[in-house]
Amino acid sequence: MNLCTNALQAMEHGGVLEVVLERTDVAQNRRLSHGALVPGDYVRLCVSDTGSGIPPQVLDRMFDPFFTTKGVGEGTGLGLSLVHGIVADLGGAIDVRTIVGQGTMFTIWLPIAGEATVPSADVAAKLPHGEGQTVMIVDDEKALVALAEEMLAKLGYEPIGFSSSVLALDAFRKAPQSFDVVLTDETMPELIGTDLAHEIRLLRPDIPIVLMSGYSGAQLNERARAVGVREILRKPLQSKDIAECLGRVVRSLV
Repeated sequence: MNLCTNALQAMEHGGVLEVVLERTDVAQNRRLSHGALVPGDYVRLCVSDTGSGIPPQVLDRMFDPFFTTKGVGEGTGLGLSLVHGIVADLGGAIDVRTIVGQGTMFTIWLPIAGEATVPSADVAAKLPHGEGQTVMIVDDEKALVALAEEMLAKLGYEPIGFSSSVLALDAFRKAPQSFDVVLTDETMPELIGTDLAHEIRLLRPDIPIVLMSGYSGAQLNERARAVGVREILRKPLQSKDIAECLGRVVRSLV
């Protein structure tokens, strides 16, 4: 319902809304724009429209809780966040393809009950863990900061969260040696993630910085590389992805 409503709203002057539901199988691990699939049988739901498309700055944050492009009183910003939460809880993933001015396609993959492979507790236990390293987390959405703090604490890190990139930079200036890794969102008011990374590396060139973003286009990759970002993590964050990423970063510090 949320996907269809958004599609209709994107076609103010009319267009085509198409909904396709089919069964399919996945033969090998597959990475999507928002999540990943393991081998198994799935139900695939495609919702496409010929509307206005999604600009990169919106694509980067559209699954964030409370993020909305609508006016005051016209939306809660929870629609796509709820869609993502439901899909993730069911062990599925989402793929988004969009062209500004031409349209958008959301493809939801859901494992067929009892047939898709589900990662075991043993697999989760084998994820790389930290040894108390201090990780600065920066995201203007307080709910996402809290989520990341909880996730990193379970992985053995000491997270310190900031919902303001300006306050995060101020804290780093006061104690640059107090942090081992910086994990920052890209799309933020005041100071975007790559600008924050640039300022931090002027103070301490050796500190590894990981950028979080829901969009991974060539421009972002070039901008991140230019300021010395070590890796880019795709949002929404998954425990496996962040554990493996930080594991690689921490090993590089030894």
